[in-house]
Amino acid sequence: MKIMTRVAGTGKKLLETALKGMNNAYVLWGFRVGAAVLAEDGRIYEGCNVESCISGLGTCAERNAINHAVLHGNRKIKEIAMAMDSETPSEPKPCGACLQYIHDFAENPGIKISMAKARSDGILLETVQMKKLAELLPFPYKPSRVQFQT
Repeated sequence: MKIMTRVAGTGKKLLETALKGMNNAYVLWGFRVGAAVLAEDGRIYEGCNVESCISGLGTCAERNAINHAVLHGNRKIKEIAMAMDSETPSEPKPCGACLQYIHDFAENPGIKISMAKARSDGILLETVQMKKLAELLPFPYKPSRVQFQT
């Protein structure tokens, strides 16, 4: 795995874990994505995209990582990272549905999202970007009459 010198601390660990997730992705027609979240218990939970032959039945890596954290009793995430296959022409960033899902479980709108492209053997350092959730989703959906469990 390539060592990321520009990225340190939790961001580095999350991207490395997202790469592990990317390498486990189940892809039929799209591209590999991995994600990792730092949950309220201080642990990192991994996820990957899982596709289905029926469009719409698959699940994105970011949502799988969050679901993994929730499965272990965590309802809030402190930080998230995602890594996508380097052959993908688009920029590395969560889709709109995942950004909303991240918002739904985020500790606050200022949580950091680390994003990068990767090959199986490592993160491509020159593609690493770090943004706050509020930058990527400035106007999240916030229902006024729904009470969320915490």
